[in-house]
Amino acid sequence: MSNTCFLEIFKDWGGHIFSICGIIGGIFMYYRHDKKIKKQEHLLNELKIKQIRKTEEQELQAKVECNIIHEKNGSRRIRFYNSGQADARNVRIEIVDESTLEGINLLGAWGPYDLIMSRNGYREESMFLYVGHTDTLKLRIIWDDDFGKDRSILQSLQL
Repeated sequence: MSNTCFLEIFKDWGGHIFSICGIIGGIFMYYRHDKKIKKQEHLLNELKIKQIRKTEEQELQAKVECNIIHEKNGSRRIRFYNSGQADARNVRIEIVDESTLEGINLLGAWGPYDLIMSRNGYREESMFLYVGHTDTLKLRIIWDDDFGKDRSILQSLQL
């Protein structure tokens, strides 16, 4: 009689029990999926905030560099340029290794420059190379900008 009773209850209530299990399972899956989506949204928001901060920092930074322009008969020009988004102020040039000046005659005063404008503003200086000059010139360029003071870059230029 117990088997028959069980079958009758299952026939009467089985569909309801499976429906309730399906609803509970659906609710569980919804909350689990919702939790994953919220976690992904949080990570995306953090990345967007980080990217915005990086862009804001770049807008405050100057980027002063230099390159050599080859001319005739051992004459060279060195161009100090600002490829950053902010103006470079109080730009100073230091020769890192004095031994790299062997056979090089620097013409004019190499800085300090009050200002090199942003987005490819530049200053040029001249030099003359003698026979037996060194192959490289090592310079440190130091500047101030809206991001900070005494920012610098070290460059080794091929002559």
